[in-house]
Amino acid sequence: MNGLRERKKAETRQAISDVATRLFEARGFEAVTVAEIAAAANVSAKTVFNYFPAKEDLFFDAEDAVRDALVAAVPDVRPLLLDGPMLGALECRWNDFHGELYERMRIWTATEHASPALRARRLVITNSWVAPLAIASGSSGWAAMLVGLINLRNETFAQGLLAERSPRAIERHLRATIGPPLAVLHSPPFR
Repeated sequence: MNGLRERKKAETRQAISDVATRLFEARGFEAVTVAEIAAAANVSAKTVFNYFPAKEDLFFDAEDAVRDALVAAVPDVRPLLLDGPMLGALECRWNDFHGELYERMRIWTATEHASPALRARRLVITNSWVAPLAIASGSSGWAAMLVGLINLRNETFAQGLLAERSPRAIERHLRATIGPPLAVLHSPPFR
């Protein structure tokens, strides 16, 4: 019985998230209300807030999974930053990034960039990753640097999408911006 209840809760959460995503992409984040999301998902506004404490949490529904993937990949995080168009989505490579997937990501990015609330929340989310990454890596400085690289990667990727650059051009620019592994991390400190 408990397994059925948990599955139903997960399905309801996903249905609310899917409806919210479609509405945000169609009308923009600021123009959509939680009441409209609830109505479209056939649930109450209270139910929406039971699953998502703030409206921004509906937009950034996958960020916890991204953080968890980063923490798990601390020993080899560079491929996570460079090998796919979507951070944390290891099953999606640059060669897969075209057509409908490209257009959906472009719309998602445009929705986020049109909203000051979402841009601010993105920074709050990524900054909240410093502590678990510091624990996983053993270094708060390294964790803060990684979060800075993640924010740089996100902005570089977003600018390419917003400018409607080709996936190959975005990948090349991203690789050039993030660059090769930092040699300074492996060199002795200044004396």
